[in-house]
Amino acid sequence: MPFTSSRSPSIQLGLLQANLNDRGIPVTSYYFNLQLGDQLGWDVYDVLCDDRTLLLGEWLFSRAAFGNEAADGDEYLDRFKSELSGYLSAIKSGPQYLSDLRERVLPSFIEDCFHRVEWTNFDVVGFSSIFEQNCAALALARRLKARVPSLVTVFGGANFEDEMGLEYVRALPWIDYAVIGEGDEVFPAFLRCLAEGQDPGALLGVASRTLDGSIRFAGRAPQVADLDLLPEPDYKDFFSAAIELNMPATVRGKTVSIPFETARGCWWGAKHHCTFCGLNGLGMTFRSKSPARALRGIDELAERHTIYQMVAVDNILDLRYIQGVFEPLAQRRRDYTFFYETKANLTREQLKKLVDGGVRHLQPGIESLNTNILRLMRKGTTGIRNVCLLKWGRYYGIHVHWNVLLGFPGERVKDYEQQLSTMRIIPHLQPPESIGRIWLERFSPNYNQPEALGITNVRPEPAYAHVYPSGLDLDRIAYFFSYDAEDVVPPSTYADTTKHVESWQKAWKDTDPPYLVYQRGAGRLTITDARRPATPRIFAFGELGALIYEYCGAIPCGVGQILYSLQETAPSLGASQDTVQKALDEFESLDLMLEEGGQYLSLALPINPNW
Repeated sequence: MPFTSSRSPSIQLGLLQANLNDRGIPVTSYYFNLQLGDQLGWDVYDVLCDDRTLLLGEWLFSRAAFGNEAADGDEYLDRFKSELSGYLSAIKSGPQYLSDLRERVLPSFIEDCFHRVEWTNFDVVGFSSIFEQNCAALALARRLKARVPSLVTVFGGANFEDEMGLEYVRALPWIDYAVIGEGDEVFPAFLRCLAEGQDPGALLGVASRTLDGSIRFAGRAPQVADLDLLPEPDYKDFFSAAIELNMPATVRGKTVSIPFETARGCWWGAKHHCTFCGLNGLGMTFRSKSPARALRGIDELAERHTIYQMVAVDNILDLRYIQGVFEPLAQRRRDYTFFYETKANLTREQLKKLVDGGVRHLQPGIESLNTNILRLMRKGTTGIRNVCLLKWGRYYGIHVHWNVLLGFPGERVKDYEQQLSTMRIIPHLQPPESIGRIWLERFSPNYNQPEALGITNVRPEPAYAHVYPSGLDLDRIAYFFSYDAEDVVPPSTYADTTKHVESWQKAWKDTDPPYLVYQRGAGRLTITDARRPATPRIFAFGELGALIYEYCGAIPCGVGQILYSLQETAPSLGASQDTVQKALDEFESLDLMLEEGGQYLSLALPINPNW
């Protein structure tokens, strides 16, 4: 259901459909989100899919879902007037357009969804609910149960994790069941129980109501232990709908990509759960496909759909894949391109192997360039290592998706002063995509251990009260929460950083990006500095400076490491600790190197494409 992007099929539906097909259970997936994209205009629809904490998509379908029980629409538009302005500007409309969608267009759309399908051909209708699909799904399920009472309705997905799902089942009688946890094993078992006239409510992972209105729930569904046994997702119904609607290949510059899965959980989060992260819900245990199985699955999806742009839904890259998946892809000369999430402390060599194997988009969890703030997040990396990844990402042509997060209890004014100082000398590296205060997400340590982490007064985000009627307990269904944070810097501290990020983004959007490169010759190293294009500079250094600069290029290095290398590889230069330190100080004074904790990183990129 809407609102989720038209730019990819649903891996949730695709996995379940393939799983059921393998077991001989007839199944069809309906992509009514594409129907709405066609009706509203693909660009407008895509913009409306972008929101999260305002719950815009949920509010738009709240009248269709709850009728007269839904809150007054004008109150929402008034309260979030400034926050909605960007969306309205992007779709070139005013608040009245949103009001008309909510009150007239989308209730009519739900009616149309009902009439598009002969629902009596089905025994069970399942709804996957992630992000802002919830109210649209609830709206259609309500009409189905009212008009075809024999249909069994079952919900699942991230919006139904843990107590959220239990509360929806309790409060909304048109939901018969919810699957809580991974559905790969329990959903086929659920359908077998129904087919055999047994009660599926006793299964682990299935929530249901008893005759007295109480909730029966035996516990979460068991996790899949061996991902190699799962089929590749079946996306044929998505592409059939896209062809029928003549969906454009590109919407707002985005082409259609194939979601695929090679791992579940997070191996870093299982050891050190990042304080702000609510991903994985209660399923943090890391499991991954074998490299051979991952390779077969990628080939199968590409051959089946003739689309080579793939997006991994994994929360973190299995490092075995660098050698076991991406090296073979490079050797086989596959032209696939990938998006992956990973940690930021990849080496230059690892990045090159990823690029050679087709990774073009990487989300490495860079949320700050300050080590103390990263420590408060439990990120397991440092500011200088994050800059190192940005540097080699630029060199190898990887689009690095990253953000700057603000407002961690324990942060200091000097942390932001240091971060801003770093930002000022790396305009040649890719800017963050956004900057803002941390969200408080259900399942995150900030939510589960608020007082220990300096978080107080936790309450559902205000938008929930404008979406859901009073019969639902907002504390139990909310995923995003408002909060107060103790021991954070004054909001004015963020102003300079925010302003700098905006100008950094503008420079990359409006012109060719600034650059800082070096060339290596016999006995010399020349650096061309065009980070400020209006005042370019050129620097030249002798052999000792050249060796030191290159040595600090791949990873941050200390004086002792540099001196040891010079004494081993270039003893004739007679390097000493003093001469090395002097050279490092000169590079740093010229903003050609970044120093942190006695570690030095060269900032210029090699001009040689084969470095």
